Formats: sequence, C-alpha cells, structure tokens
Amino acid sequence: MVQLIKGIYQMERKESYETKSKILFILKTLILFFLVSCSKESNHKPFYKWIDDKYGCKGYRKIELAKSTISKNRMINNSSESDVVKIFGESDLVEGNSLNKELLYLSNSNCEDGHPTKESDKCYIVFTFELDQLKSISELCE
Repeated sequence: MVQLIKGIYQMERKESYETKSKILFILKTLILFFLVSCSKESNHKPFYKWIDDKYGCKGYRKIELAKSTISKNRMINNSSESDVVKIFGESDLVEGNSLNKELLYLSNSNCEDGHPTKESDKCYIVFTFELDQLKSISELCE
C-alpha cells in the first residue's frame, strides 16, 4: 500500500513537471513572438515622421534615409509600387504610365502655411518603377 501511494505521488510530480515545462515553453514562444513583432515596428518608425512631412516642409524627408531603407531591405528589383507606398506613404506627385512610373516625394522644401512656396527651388526624392518593380531611387532638384 505504501508503495502504491509513493507511485501515485511520483506520477503526480512528473505530470506537474511536464505541465510546468509546457507552460514555460508557451511563455518563451510568446515573448519571442512579441520581441520580433516589436522589432519590425521600430524599423518603420522614422517613416511616421516622413509620412507626416507632407511636401517636405518639416525636413524629415532625406534621400539618405530613403536609400538606406531601400538598400537594407533589398527593395531594388524586389518591390512593387504598393510596397514602397506602405513604407513611405502616398507620394506628392506621380508621373508616367502603367509600364514606367515615378513616385516623387518633395524634400527640404521652403514652405508657407504647410505648402511649398511657388518661387522656391524644389527637390524630389524619385522612386522609379518599370513594370511595377522598383528600379532606382534618386534625387532631382529644379
């Protein structure tokens, strides 16, 4: 009888250990998932300012930031127009047609009341697409 009680007690301890192990595994998995999802969000945080900087009046739109993001994410020849818009927001101007298109984002603009002044020079960050694939990024000032 004593042996039977000892056996039952050991089984309960073993089941309790297995349950704790499962719970710890689930917690570790959830923490890892949370950390990975947070790190992805932080990669796009600079673009909240970029997107909010309509017409480039606030100075947050920089060619260096755009080029480094495109390079880091290997977006040349691997990204569509919609991929670029997801990160950089809607462009200020669109030129071209469905085969060859350019998205133009104003940068470093002289502004009055949130709009570029008519007499000032304008600089654009230009994303060039061929057949809906990003081919290049450049800066154009006029």
